[in-house]
Amino acid sequence: MIILIFTFACSSSQTVSDASNTNNENNEQSTNEESSSQPSTSTTTSYLDQYRSTLSDTYSNRINNIPSEYERIKIEDDSDNETDLFEGYRVQIYSGQNVALADTIASIFRTWSDTTIVGYQADTYTFFKAPYYRVHVGDFHKRDRAIYFSNLLKRRFRDAWVVYDRIDPYKIPSDTTDIYAN
Repeated sequence: MIILIFTFACSSSQTVSDASNTNNENNEQSTNEESSSQPSTSTTTSYLDQYRSTLSDTYSNRINNIPSEYERIKIEDDSDNETDLFEGYRVQIYSGQNVALADTIASIFRTWSDTTIVGYQADTYTFFKAPYYRVHVGDFHKRDRAIYFSNLLKRRFRDAWVVYDRIDPYKIPSDTTDIYAN
């Protein structure tokens, strides 16, 4: 070690440009040595393939034959999908700043639906959400059912459209209920 320091001190009489060239050559040599000490990607892959343990593949070769009767059954796992029973859709038939008109439209809807809609008696909900009074109708979990119901209502209430809302889960029509207009 002392000798190296001494030789370095003796050779320090070189010019700065010679020293920088020597450092660059040393860096290139060390880089080449490092890259040659690391195996190439193909060498590593062949090494791993050669010495890889087959113990981890014990269960991958087993075949589970499912009987044809059970292949037709579709299993849906709903445990991951926790749904809130109070989330759903309603149909909005009015939105405006006149409270008297909102109550009148709710009354008109109840009268009209009693004589026209068959299969489902939808409740009306009149409430104020700044700055408008709104009238919502019905309770649905599925948006498709709410859209179908809104299409029935558009015969009488042209501005009917589906909105996301908190619903009463006890007033939802069953999936087998046929809702139609006379």
